[in-house]
Amino acid sequence: MDIDFSELSFVNGDYPDGISQKEILSVLANENHKLYNIPGFPLKEFYNLACGYSSSKRILLIASRIVEMKRQVIQVKVADENEIESYYCKG
Repeated sequence: MDIDFSELSFVNGDYPDGISQKEILSVLANENHKLYNIPGFPLKEFYNLACGYSSSKRILLIASRIVEMKRQVIQVKVADENEIESYYCKG
């Protein structure tokens, strides 16, 4: 599936937390990443949260949705300790 990065905000030319497109792609390509529905968003709108280990050896949270057969990345961040426990360890 194609990935659309157009919704991500740049700060000084970088994504949040210094995350690169390559790092985001590495999480989504990792077959061990975990995928969750985002609470409060209807399932029919295909919003989800991916949590996984990246090529830069950190765990990312990637919020996205499916639009016209593309995964549109909406927000990305390095997971904090509580998020790692909730989304990565318990999955």
